[in-house]
Amino acid sequence: MVDDQVLIENAILAFLHHYPNHQWSVSYAELLERIRNEQSNTPTVRKRGRKATRQRKKETTSNTTSKEENKTT
Repeated sequence: MVDDQVLIENAILAFLHHYPNHQWSVSYAELLERIRNEQSNTPTVRKRGRKATRQRKKETTSNTTSKEENKTT
């Protein structure tokens, strides 16, 4: 999933690429620098490896419980 900051940065880069001589290009370039500085200041959370799941045991082939009724005397 793409972060909102990445989408904004991409949009600014596209604008600067297509309209390099526009009157807003200087403002957009400054905004891009601010966004990049904010990203470098925010710590990134490193995800660990795969999540821990319990090992699945193979089901027994025969039912070990007795099916006889309990005989009381």
